[in-house]
Amino acid sequence: MPYAAEERISRAPIEGGIEITEQQYSEALAGMLEGLVVSIEGGFSVGPAPDPEPEVVPEPTPDQVRAIRLTRNNGSYDEATRAITADYPQLEKDTWPTQDKESKAWVADPENALTPWIDRAAATRGIDRVEYLLRTLTKAQQFETVSSYLTGMRQKYEDQIKAGGNPELDYTIPLSLYAEMQAQAVLIMSTPPAQLQELF
Repeated sequence: MPYAAEERISRAPIEGGIEITEQQYSEALAGMLEGLVVSIEGGFSVGPAPDPEPEVVPEPTPDQVRAIRLTRNNGSYDEATRAITADYPQLEKDTWPTQDKESKAWVADPENALTPWIDRAAATRGIDRVEYLLRTLTKAQQFETVSSYLTGMRQKYEDQIKAGGNPELDYTIPLSLYAEMQAQAVLIMSTPPAQLQELF
């Protein structure tokens, strides 16, 4: 005597199963070969597998929501800060502390400061040493301006999120900041070396 249980048939008794006829056994065997399933719930039947129960995704807790928003904020900040240095290869970025140190030393003592890295780079590039120093100072000042803006925005959003808010993240550099940076460039590039200490 054949037997059937949920998704199973057998010629031997199955725990929790029911007896079926030879015809039902043959029907079940043929159906299983076609990808159908056997069911004994409500009586013997062979048919398509039932749709799986939808996975119940629990609602995130307030702490989890806050953590997600903080992570999203930090990711947007990282993306914005990478964008402002994207045009520079890593090796050149690694030299920025050296360039900053030498250019600041030159501001402090234009006549006697040693600037070997900048001297070689300027000579290789084919521009005047003083112009190179002024360009370095300009870029450093502009980077400080834009990075302080972006960092302030990140911290503002973080404060709002921690207070329970969901701010719309916007790390776009405003036109007013670009105008300020352009003004910085004009001022630095036009200031005589002896007067640069007043700016830094």
